[in-house]
Amino acid sequence: MRYVPIFCLQEGMQIGRNIYSNDGTVLLAKDVRLTSEYIKGLSKLGISGVYIEDNLSHDIQIKSIISDELRIQAVKSIKGIFNSTDNVSYNINTVENLAKNIMHEILNNKNVMVNMIDIKTFDDCIYSHSVNVAVLSSVIGISMHLENSKVEKLTASALLHDLGKVFISKDVLNKVGNFTPAEEKVYKSHPEKGYRYIKQYYNIAVTTYVGILQHHERFDGKGYPDGKKGEEISRFGRILSVCDAYDNLVTEIPNRKAYLPSDAIEYIMANNGQIFDPKIVKLFLRRVAPYPLGTILKLSNGKRVIVIDNNEECSSRPKVRDLEDNTEFDLTYDKNFSNVTIIGVENI
Repeated sequence: MRYVPIFCLQEGMQIGRNIYSNDGTVLLAKDVRLTSEYIKGLSKLGISGVYIEDNLSHDIQIKSIISDELRIQAVKSIKGIFNSTDNVSYNINTVENLAKNIMHEILNNKNVMVNMIDIKTFDDCIYSHSVNVAVLSSVIGISMHLENSKVEKLTASALLHDLGKVFISKDVLNKVGNFTPAEEKVYKSHPEKGYRYIKQYYNIAVTTYVGILQHHERFDGKGYPDGKKGEEISRFGRILSVCDAYDNLVTEIPNRKAYLPSDAIEYIMANNGQIFDPKIVKLFLRRVAPYPLGTILKLSNGKRVIVIDNNEECSSRPKVRDLEDNTEFDLTYDKNFSNVTIIGVENI
């Protein structure tokens, strides 16, 4: 199985994983063959690509870090919370249970490297984003060997990090193009709005709502709302900052195509020590694959290869298979390829 961007899909390609709507309905089932109408429909929904099964990737098994069932439940629940801020006691229990379930599924998943690109529609973007940031944050928290209770609090903070957007005008949130200074000020108020609401109405840990307040602070002190820097920013805030930025970049929005995972990670690395905490970035790079399984790469020696496994110690140098002769080699450990570099990702 491998991921193919929407603009590279062709009629007759076979779907490799179910594609779901924002309410959990199956839009296209595994094994369905794509038609031109299906491809147009997926594009209109804002879906940036799908997983397919083909001869190039028939033996590559890609496992989601949490189950489809939990992801669907989580997206539905977050949508319910964002649309019913008055039902506080229900919302608290829902968030705490979701955080616990996400953490336990990740703990039970022996492979804690994120190797899959999430498929989401424009309609469920904010809710899917909250769940994705929660999953990534939980992975980082577990990798830091935090106590389970702290990972749960971190995951809850991630699930609610954008709740403040409920109190922002949709005209501002949905604007395509640059904000006016007044609109930017309104938009940048969402961390504080979410923080104040949760602090007032939710009986949850201080670390959870402080993380929400600080997820747009920068390591160099140029973020918002308070311009905190370095370790003045809470650990939760520093983790959420990286995970939030990454998922935003790999998500398609109306005025911008989704970044490839490798390009999103390049952005994070370029801003290491400026926007992001270097310690968190180092952990993130060990857990999130820049070249997910099934990615086709072009190498500096002219070979075209497909990624069949990733190395935790050096995620930028995966194990690959030559598309021409099916030879397998490891870009990290095979001395014959020590001087070979990855030129880029190919979409075929």
